[in-house]
Amino acid sequence: MSHETRTHIAERYAVIGPDSHVVAPLAGWRDTEGVVLISPAMGTAGRGPGFLQYLALLTPESASGPAPAGVERFVYVLEGRAEVAGEPLGVNGYAWLPPGDPRTIRGVEAARLWVHEQRYTPDPDHGLPAAVWGDALAVPSEPFMGDPKAQLAKLLPQNDAFDMEVNRFAFEPGAALPLVESHVNEHGLYMAQGGGIYRLSTGADEHWAPVRAGDAIWMGAFCPQWFGCLGEEPGVYLYSKDVGRSPLSPKAAPA
Repeated sequence: MSHETRTHIAERYAVIGPDSHVVAPLAGWRDTEGVVLISPAMGTAGRGPGFLQYLALLTPESASGPAPAGVERFVYVLEGRAEVAGEPLGVNGYAWLPPGDPRTIRGVEAARLWVHEQRYTPDPDHGLPAAVWGDALAVPSEPFMGDPKAQLAKLLPQNDAFDMEVNRFAFEPGAALPLVESHVNEHGLYMAQGGGIYRLSTGADEHWAPVRAGDAIWMGAFCPQWFGCLGEEPGVYLYSKDVGRSPLSPKAAPA
């Protein structure tokens, strides 16, 4: 029994380590357990995350129900195999489903999925995008701000019909973000491989978090943030980012 954890929850950010995971049945899924990593319940006074991220632990009997009304869903296969409406997804395969999409996610074998859900914010000049399938390793990456040791691959189409991005960021050992970022975009991050140090701040609360595969991070708007990849293994993380909408855009009403 351990009384120690690397999990750290602050006002505008959180680091969630696997040592604090509680596995439980997933609401809205059949024969599926999982772990909620990031949730609006994490914050107080309306200052929590604006999305939900969780791990879905599938068996061949597992199946999702539809996402709640008005909610878009992104799924990424970390281990094993799954399928979306009969379309196979292997490791590093992913799918984005628009709100109202009835397609079901099923387990083919034991599998672990990273799932992101948020309420879709429409754009009056664009219609609702169609569903997207892909293989993250087949998506071209680009050096981040000119650094070939930090490669960024954007997994969703880059057009204003989408109100979010999901990206795969790969760092060679020793590579780092070139600046401490602070921006209006909110992030949910999952460390898929390797590790390093994440610097996160909220006012006087500055946290230098050792991170490794399996860790999740929430970063609220304007939370100062920086990452450096340490060790001998490349560091890879997946992260969500709200884009394409003015901060004054009305949010979709809860169902």
